[in-house]
Amino acid sequence: MKIAETLKDFAPTKEQITLHGLGFIQVKLPNNSRMHVWHPELPRRSCFAHSAIHNHRFSFRSRVLVGLQINQRYHVEATEDGTHDLISHDGPRSEKGGRLSFVAGRANFLPAGREVVPAGASYDMAELEYHETPNSGVVVTIMDKLSEGTTHANSAITHGHVFDQEFDRYLLPENVLWKYVLEALRCGESGPPGRSGSGNAYDDYVRENLDNPDAMPGVQPSKPWPRR
Repeated sequence: MKIAETLKDFAPTKEQITLHGLGFIQVKLPNNSRMHVWHPELPRRSCFAHSAIHNHRFSFRSRVLVGLQINQRYHVEATEDGTHDLISHDGPRSEKGGRLSFVAGRANFLPAGREVVPAGASYDMAELEYHETPNSGVVVTIMDKLSEGTTHANSAITHGHVFDQEFDRYLLPENVLWKYVLEALRCGESGPPGRSGSGNAYDDYVRENLDNPDAMPGVQPSKPWPRR
């Protein structure tokens, strides 16, 4: 077998902004960061109600800009008759942006702690630690990757249900996704405490990225200010 064929594919989506099957918009940012935007109107994968628990192949810190982030952590007990199937996302990306996935085992999931994280606060997740984020309303976070592993992420789906591999991450055009992002940022009544800001999460984000035109194309502050 050729060496190239044995290498794992961890390539992200090529697009800067896409939908995610867990019901949020993902925006790739510089410095190995992402913005996640939850909005009640966004589509989710058809099995979402049974497959919201997941992990990540990297550790990260998530900072809340707007809204209230709910972070439910889980302990995992691997067992042949577990309540959930483990879905390994280690296949190649399909034309719809998601990874081809397969059942890799079964396990029980036990709630291990629930955090309610307001705007301005943050929380950390370890590599491969399972959680879900049962948010309601509009929520915006910035995820900063801290370290990256070599094991693909998993989701957990209630046993007896089939994981939706047909969710289209490109279902909504990019201009529509950006409108949702800007609307969500404008929902922030105040920026995170402890820093000088405009009193508006949208303006604060734009202010921090005035010299970074790739952070969000076409963004302008709600009212002008002098450049730094």
